[in-house]
Amino acid sequence: MKHIRSIYRSGFWQTGIGMAVLANAIVLGLIAEGRPDTITEYRLELADQGLLALLVADAMLCILVRGRAVWRSGWDMFDIGVTLISVVPSFGTFSTFRVLRTVRVLRLISFIPNSRAMVDAMLGALRNMAAAFVVLGVVFYSFVVIVTSLFHVIDPAHYGTLARSAAHLYTVMVTLGSGLDSEIVFDDRPWVLPIYGAFIVVASFGLMNMFIAVLVAALREELEKDTIQEERARFDRLERQIAALTVLVRTQRSDDRARLDQADIDHPAQLPL
Repeated sequence: MKHIRSIYRSGFWQTGIGMAVLANAIVLGLIAEGRPDTITEYRLELADQGLLALLVADAMLCILVRGRAVWRSGWDMFDIGVTLISVVPSFGTFSTFRVLRTVRVLRLISFIPNSRAMVDAMLGALRNMAAAFVVLGVVFYSFVVIVTSLFHVIDPAHYGTLARSAAHLYTVMVTLGSGLDSEIVFDDRPWVLPIYGAFIVVASFGLMNMFIAVLVAALREELEKDTIQEERARFDRLERQIAALTVLVRTQRSDDRARLDQADIDHPAQLPL
């Protein structure tokens, strides 16, 4: 067991698994693009099966070595889940589920430098931006109702229903209104421009930039987490060293005082007559 643990945690094994994940992503892309029923596809399928066997072995070793700690590690659960989901039958009615094997490409996230920190930062930012999402949703829905009420007769293709208005306003929001010059509703209606201007300023420049700022702050905090932990550990070691030195100094002082007291007892000072 100790030998297996050392192999699994070795840099050679981790590097090999990372290269296998990268190779598997390339092979899956070639399979998707290749022609069926050819010798090339047959060889690619064999390579895919071999790489899948290696990834499954890595997942089993992770469970064997880490034990219950796997359940407390979100990234271990992610890697194992992605690998096991991609193991589906490739025959009969289950053959359509073979597309799930492409999720193995997601394991590249675990091997790209700082990618885990970026994903953790995004998840943390999403948790912190719950209130901002509510505000954006209220603002967006308000403008959807406004433009649908005003323009559903003028341009039913874009504003005929709430769903169409929402889809079109989302395009306007992410493109910062770059395609508004072709809007039908602007024909002889100069009062429409302030509505779109307010929407772009509030939804695009205001709230979206706030999301980006929160995400960047969370990413910076996640990337600096290791440095902060190292500094904290160094500070704790320094505190322990200072405490040990303090105890040593106090002990030395106590010993010196005891020797002086013993010297006074053995050789009392002669008082003048």
